[in-house]
Amino acid sequence: MSEQPTGPKHDDGQSSSFVSRQQYRQEQERAAQAVNGQESSPIMHRHEWADDHQAQEQEEKIQRLKRRLNIAIVALVAAIIVVYLILFYVG
Repeated sequence: MSEQPTGPKHDDGQSSSFVSRQQYRQEQERAAQAVNGQESSPIMHRHEWADDHQAQEQEEKIQRLKRRLNIAIVALVAAIIVVYLILFYVG
């Protein structure tokens, strides 16, 4: 039988150590911060979230107002048509 490797091995003879999830995530976070060129603080995250949340609420309000305005326009057009029909048949 051939022996199966049980862990990561390199041909150059260097042994690699396993990295825990937490360490890997910390390394990834450091790399992302280095790319962004800025350190992030929890306070900044809260402000960003608040701004994001406010923008979403404002967008939802705008969508609701657009829908209501469209309904009002359709209702007015229908009312004008009904008035013209009444005037046409009565007059």
